[in-house]
Amino acid sequence: MEFGFTESERQTIAHMASTPEYALDETNQWDGNSEAIEFGEILFFSPAWSSEGFACVSCHDPELGFADGLRVSEGLEQTPRHSPSLFNLASTTWFRWDGGCDSLWCQAIGPIESAKEMGSSRADVALNLARNPALRSRYESLFGPLPDLENVVAPAKPDSNDTVTQENWLALSDTEQEELTEILVNIAKSISAYESTIRWNPSQIDAFLDIWTSDPPQALSMLTPDEEAGLRLFVGDGSCHLCHSGRDFRNDAFHNIGLPLEDGISEVDTGRYQGIDMVLASPFNAKGIWSDEPEGWKAERLDRLVQGTEQLGQFKTPSLRNLSQTAPYMHTGQYDSLEEVLAHYMLGGHSAPQGHTDETLVPLTWSQDEIDAMIAFLSMLDEHTP
Repeated sequence: MEFGFTESERQTIAHMASTPEYALDETNQWDGNSEAIEFGEILFFSPAWSSEGFACVSCHDPELGFADGLRVSEGLEQTPRHSPSLFNLASTTWFRWDGGCDSLWCQAIGPIESAKEMGSSRADVALNLARNPALRSRYESLFGPLPDLENVVAPAKPDSNDTVTQENWLALSDTEQEELTEILVNIAKSISAYESTIRWNPSQIDAFLDIWTSDPPQALSMLTPDEEAGLRLFVGDGSCHLCHSGRDFRNDAFHNIGLPLEDGISEVDTGRYQGIDMVLASPFNAKGIWSDEPEGWKAERLDRLVQGTEQLGQFKTPSLRNLSQTAPYMHTGQYDSLEEVLAHYMLGGHSAPQGHTDETLVPLTWSQDEIDAMIAFLSMLDEHTP
């Protein structure tokens, strides 16, 4: 043991210093394309192409850590989940709290046509795009001329619970339906190209980790006593690093942390269990006809997915970056403060309403000083920390 850390704990801290890998999405040929990124950024912030006036920024505000500050996100209706941050999504594997998409562009499609979120449809997207000269010009410079939309009546999309929307869709020919879907996919891939560029800015933790790799004693001298004590708890007694690892402070995996049921929280949100059904059934997954690499490694990964009851109630581990901006916390948004989050973990989680609570969670008997120390350490991950 050196500097008060075991060899295992020192290795854990060294792993925090590892740089995330950002690979272009093989299923999106526009990922990394500068023109698509610019177009996607315009779409992200503009409500012009959504019939109901919503945009991606409505739930992913840069001033709120690309979240929205609400317990659960709200569009046309209230959704059942908290809006997650968008930092560093290019380094992740699965998308949505339940992993129901295997690409960022697949994820972008969902809110557009969701009746609870943007409430739009493929026909709305195409017609609004055609009526907006600036957006149309940018779209056509990337993807070519828009098709003839003379027969298109909005709203129209497949598998709608709304009779009119479904009838409008079925009134279109197979070719027209394919053309509208292609427009929606191109819009989503452009948004994805922009979202892939959203990164967290370096913070106090990065200055510490950069020095730790070559001079641990010097790195520790940069910390206050509370910050150092919090670090020791993070990699030691708290075992926080088991799920919040690397510089992104997440492990791209799914866990059931035994969140208790509260008013307004659905008992039937099965999380990852349902997410596997969703991603395998999606026409926009990596193996689908809209993927730009339907036989690549992302497509092959789908064949290895196994669904089991142990995945009930599991949700994706979020990053701990910029926590001061992204309250409330958890996929339900049910904890308003970090003190409440730590109190949950100190209990070792609760008895899971479905599935079983992750076995890595064990009760902790931290003092108030230790809780304050952990919060001091977590504050180092905030890019606004001096």
